[in-house]
Amino acid sequence: MAFNAGTSPFLEIGKIARSQGLKGELKVEFNANTLDKVQKLELVYLQNSRGDFFPCRIKQIRSEDKESRLSFFVHFEHIADRNAAEALRGKMVFIEHDTSNFFSGEEEEVDTGFIDFEVIDSNKQHKGLVIDEIDNGAQIVIVVATTSGSLMIPMVDQFVDNIDDSKSIIQCKNLDLLEG
Repeated sequence: MAFNAGTSPFLEIGKIARSQGLKGELKVEFNANTLDKVQKLELVYLQNSRGDFFPCRIKQIRSEDKESRLSFFVHFEHIADRNAAEALRGKMVFIEHDTSNFFSGEEEEVDTGFIDFEVIDSNKQHKGLVIDEIDNGAQIVIVVATTSGSLMIPMVDQFVDNIDDSKSIIQCKNLDLLEG
């Protein structure tokens, strides 16, 4: 089940204004011009044409102060050139409501379990990022945001091959049984 704008667990924090340079950097106009908060962002969400949210891991953020205006330039891990960056022009940038206190100044340290772990398949191909955990009493089920929606994966031996806490990666197997 994918999240759509009607039942969104996400908070809009900015907009992609334009591409910058040839290597995929984007100028992002954030709603909160608090440099120390924006510089700490590691993961944001964008929406595809269907309205589904998908995660975008931030590779680098740099700021520029011109004429007393602070501008932010973001490079996402999956954007490698100007054409890919240009395709994102005008897209809104979101964070999860659960982390929105990050921008309000009420930041607190919370154990997020597997949240923001990368999920890869048995061929080491990127499947998505963990956006939620559900404890159904019998087991933990992770909700993985993919470019085609969300995927729910039970954290059992049948589907989980390896968990690397140091790299925040969960390697899964038999995902074809869950997809479709």
